[in-house]
Amino acid sequence: MNFDIAIIGGGNAGLSLARNLFRDQTKKKIIVIEPELPENKAANWCTWVHKDSVSIFKNSIKGSWEDWTVSNKTQKINHSSSSYKYICIDAAKYLTQIENELNNSNVSILRDAVVEISKKNNQKEIICKNNTVLADHVYDSRPPKLRTNLLRQHFYGIEFELTEPHHIDSVILMDFDVDQYNGLHFIYALPFSERKLFVESTVISKELNQIEWYENQIKLWMKNKNLDYIKKISSEKGVIPQSKIEYKNEGIHCIGTRGGAVRLSSGYAFHNIQSQVGKLANNISNDCYDVSPAMNKFITFMDEIFNKVLINNPQIAVDLFLNTTKSLSADEFAKFMTNKTNFNIWLKVIAQMPKKPFIGQILKRANRG
Repeated sequence: MNFDIAIIGGGNAGLSLARNLFRDQTKKKIIVIEPELPENKAANWCTWVHKDSVSIFKNSIKGSWEDWTVSNKTQKINHSSSSYKYICIDAAKYLTQIENELNNSNVSILRDAVVEISKKNNQKEIICKNNTVLADHVYDSRPPKLRTNLLRQHFYGIEFELTEPHHIDSVILMDFDVDQYNGLHFIYALPFSERKLFVESTVISKELNQIEWYENQIKLWMKNKNLDYIKKISSEKGVIPQSKIEYKNEGIHCIGTRGGAVRLSSGYAFHNIQSQVGKLANNISNDCYDVSPAMNKFITFMDEIFNKVLINNPQIAVDLFLNTTKSLSADEFAKFMTNKTNFNIWLKVIAQMPKKPFIGQILKRANRG
């Protein structure tokens, strides 16, 4: 099988790139190699979108909210936006819709797993378990293997059907009123309906925990909120890099999480992935096959500084998140989280950083060149 473009991985990045190329009416022959059916990729993908753009995702939105909170034991910051919505996308529905759109197009879907990629003449030979594919250009969107010494955001969440209404009216982005002994830990919760609630235990650290640990944290939080459940509807777990990752393999381009599309300070990626593959599809239409950075250098630089300050000063981590949230309006916060930050917003964020550690990290980076 011979193709102009091979996309490895049929997740958000891989299928979104294929769809963008198809919509750009490219004449190139494209293949997406993905072992799993899209309906088996159960996950919640969340981001902020301007209210005028919500309809783009209407067929796969699981929930949308104008309000969100960040809190600890003593204070609670409430954000209510008139311009932005926080949306939760049903990953399985989203990916299934893309595959359906690509039916009878110039994009082929191969249900197989990649074993090895090598160079063969002027092409790349992709050896799968059951097939071999030749392609001029290869884009790899598979989840990266993370080194154990990297800062990671790791989580486990459960969607519950509750016995009684929960009376939670807004997204709980971060509730820090939980165990802080295993890293920076918070509860994240999405109220899908009055009796359906998704609750996730999230930790930012280098060490992962056993599933039972996250489950116990969720149960404790629910007990403290006087919440009980009839049944568990679904669960999900994940590990997101919050350190810069780089893959170097001659002639193979990386996209999505593998291609640096995760915002290092927050772990959010959906918006960045859409931006990255949108630009890439436009480049390919103009016969340029390079992948542009998902974020500008200043954002990456500031995020790395932010994370270094967190690692070296864990005692101030919770206050740093709370104070940063408090310093921004809801719309400014949404813009900051989706890389639409202007100079004034950056000034507000920088003003919340502890001066000595912040300046110290900048000087270290400057000395490294």
